[in-house]
Amino acid sequence: MTSKVRVDMTICDHKTLIDADEQPDGTVKVRIRSTCKDVRDFGRRLGPVGMEDYVQNTGSKVWKCAEEARLTPTCLIPVAVFNVIWMEVGMISKRHAIKEKNVCIHFLE
Repeated sequence: MTSKVRVDMTICDHKTLIDADEQPDGTVKVRIRSTCKDVRDFGRRLGPVGMEDYVQNTGSKVWKCAEEARLTPTCLIPVAVFNVIWMEVGMISKRHAIKEKNVCIHFLE
């Protein structure tokens, strides 16, 4: 069943919806819709994501595509992609994630 997240990047005033669907071959199909052209470019580059790309950082095509799309280091989209994939494949409890609703960064000073 499809897992979905929404990212509200209030600092740059962009919104993104990310869907993840686990495929029969074990890859995960990721769909990204965003008001940010760079994030849309990232989504086009990403393609199906294999386990080797979502269980570790080193060599992950998620990070490679983020770099190629020129996403800033502060962009939350690549991390959101990991989270929605983990939720889809059961590495994060979907029920618990939906109950908690969000994770936040609070700017204090």
